Order: sequence, then structure tokens, then C-alpha cells
Amino acid sequence: MRAVRIFPDKEFTMSDAQPRQTPRPGQVMPRADFVTGVFLLAFSIAIVVLSVQMPRLEHRGINPYTIPGIVPGLLGVALTVMSVSLVVRSIRHGGYRIAIGMEQTAGVARKPEVWRAVVTAVFCLFYALALVGRIWYPAATFLFVLVFIVLFEYRFDRPFRAQWGTVAFATVEALLTAAVVSAVFRYLFLVRLP
Repeated sequence: MRAVRIFPDKEFTMSDAQPRQTPRPGQVMPRADFVTGVFLLAFSIAIVVLSVQMPRLEHRGINPYTIPGIVPGLLGVALTVMSVSLVVRSIRHGGYRIAIGMEQTAGVARKPEVWRAVVTAVFCLFYALALVGRIWYPAATFLFVLVFIVLFEYRFDRPFRAQWGTVAFATVEALLTAAVVSAVFRYLFLVRLP
């Protein structure tokens, strides 16, 4: 096939103009989908089991459709169905073939996405275990949302003058979140917050 010169520094052939085939879902990251699907499957089964074990409050004459475990149970069932679908799709594309060695583990541990996920999990646990119940709920939620947004959006290598909008946005969003969530739980769901 004859080369066609379009740009002076590059040569393109007619075969380069053919559209690339986009991969079908499940073909891009089958191993990651398999690991994620197995984790989510175990997590969703635990949610279903724990929601079944929640008190049904029959002795108080509670309507069976308003028992505390019904919403988590339904969410657990939905998550179970979706995680089974993810696992099956990843198995079809060979995602179950996982070779775990020191090099792969070190490579995963160096990824920024992994560190962001770890920081998020630790920070959420800190909020649930250390803040909620020890300080006033709206204040705990305000601090959590403010620090979380600043932690992930603020660029510490740039001067504050260039990013004051990020901090202002985080403050406004934290105030709104704390106020709205507190009001919804207190006045709509009639839940007494700590």
C-alpha cells in the first residue's frame, strides 16, 4: 500500500485510517474484575446475613415492611446479584488466572489509586469509630467532609492564594452536608443523632 504524506514529520498508510475495535466489557481488566467481584460477593453476603439477624421487633407490633434490616437486606441482595455477574464475566475472560508474586504486590502497592483507597478507608473508619458518638454529630460530619475534600482536592505543592476557592468550596459543602444530613435524619426519619 502506498504511503500518504499528510504531516511532514509522520507517514500514514491507508491501513492506519481503519477504526480500532473497542474491547467488549470485561476484556480490559478481567483480573481486577475477578478480585473486585469476589470481594464484593463476600461483602454482600455478609450484609444479607447481618440484615437477617437484625431484630424484627415483633413484640412491639412493628409492620414487617418497616423492620430495620429490610433496606440493608435488599441492598445486599442487589449487590450480590451484581457481584456474581462481575465474577462470571471475568471468569469468561480468564480473570481467575492470577499470578501473585512479590513484584506484582510491590507494583500494586506503589499505585496512587491504592493509596487513595487506603486513606479513604482509614479516614471513614476514623469518622465512624472516633468522631461519631464522641462529638456532636453535625460537627463530626462537618469536619469529616471538610478534611476529606481538602485532603483529596487541595494541591499542597501550590500556594494557598491559587487555591482558596477549593477550601471555600469544601467549607460550604461540608456545612450543607452536615446541616442537610442532620435535618433529614432528625425530622424526616425521626432518628435521634448523637
